[in-house]
Amino acid sequence: MTFKASMEALTKDAKRWDDTAAMLQRARADCADMTLRAQDFSFMGGDVHKQYEEVRSFMEDYLRDGERETSGAADALRKVHNTYQGSDEAAIQRLKSSWEWH
Repeated sequence: MTFKASMEALTKDAKRWDDTAAMLQRARADCADMTLRAQDFSFMGGDVHKQYEEVRSFMEDYLRDGERETSGAADALRKVHNTYQGSDEAAIQRLKSSWEWH
């Protein structure tokens, strides 16, 4: 794989992780909106409501963690991209200066 192709792959992969983080963010927001009151469970009431809320809260936290981790993966890929890009540009300048007459 060429350097250019590798750099494009890093950018493309970072976008995929960003898209995944955005999807998880929307899912988390939807999950947060799914709160119910104990009365919404009719005669089953408190115990069922408590179990429902535990599962809903767990899923909201799980989606938040997923969003944070996938966003972090995208940031890490961009950091690698920027590091390599900076290294490549520095190498070009070093080679260019070695061929210039002083």
